[in-house]
Amino acid sequence: MDLYVLRHGVAEDRGSSEYPSDDERPLTAKGSRRMARQAQGLRSLGLSIDVIVSSPLVRAAQTAEIVREGLRVTGRVVTSNALAPNGSPSRLVSQLATGYSSADVMVVGHEPYLSSLISVLATGNPEPVMRLRKGALCKLRLPAPRYGRCGWIEWSMTPKQMVKLG
Repeated sequence: MDLYVLRHGVAEDRGSSEYPSDDERPLTAKGSRRMARQAQGLRSLGLSIDVIVSSPLVRAAQTAEIVREGLRVTGRVVTSNALAPNGSPSRLVSQLATGYSSADVMVVGHEPYLSSLISVLATGNPEPVMRLRKGALCKLRLPAPRYGRCGWIEWSMTPKQMVKLG
């Protein structure tokens, strides 16, 4: 399995009176435009994603949909509560291994969850080996997905790098 780990794009400020619930904070207009340009850059790489799994939070779901359209992924975005900021990485990996072990999957979520997930899959230790900026992407190769060390990091890209590819 190739697993692409994407942090959501730039969102409205936390604690805004317009969005009192953190779960409802959307991407900013600039964040949406930038993510669309990043998706164009990713498309130039020829990425072939079979399924996108997203956190249920609005900003992650919006990011996932923009990338789905930009990469022309057929099918809908799948939502998983296991990708929520307080979700269970072990449950997520179990879902991926059970339902998508032979697929190329992109997950869209939040920090510090994603960095910890990357670290567990690459080293077996949840202590982050890297941090993803908003909109950053990391590709892992997981021959046999399971919770724990089961693969390696192939590459990582910043949002700027993705935009420059487009």
